[in-house]
Amino acid sequence: MIEENSASNNIDSNQITKSDLEPIKSLVKDKTSKKLSKGLKPKVKQASWWIRSRRKSLIKDIQSALKEYGIEKAWAHNHFITAEEKKSKNITIYVEFFETRDELDVHKIDLEIDKKFKHKKLNIIDVSTLQPAIKEFVFRDVSPIL
Repeated sequence: MIEENSASNNIDSNQITKSDLEPIKSLVKDKTSKKLSKGLKPKVKQASWWIRSRRKSLIKDIQSALKEYGIEKAWAHNHFITAEEKKSKNITIYVEFFETRDELDVHKIDLEIDKKFKHKKLNIIDVSTLQPAIKEFVFRDVSPIL
């Protein structure tokens, strides 16, 4: 007798139909239940305001340093710009040169910028030296900074 009652109280997953789930879906779609719909969305963790403000000032310093060398277009990875990566010691910057001068050498610029930013390692890569497949892969995850 006890076994029959416990068996009837357990609901099999096969017994649940789509019509049973309709009231739950209507709560989520209904605009009056914002708390419920907000709780079901995945939460995006954002860096603190201090880290974001420090990252903005670092990006401005990098932009001014790149402009000194006549670089007009530069890109950096999205996780660096949005400050998802809290401590950025190795920063990769992709640059594009419009004029081909002997003075503008990527390695020389890389060394000069490393002297300006002593606690950070900035890697500067010329976009024209990348193979097309690598360039396509890299440009999925970068945003312009210049």
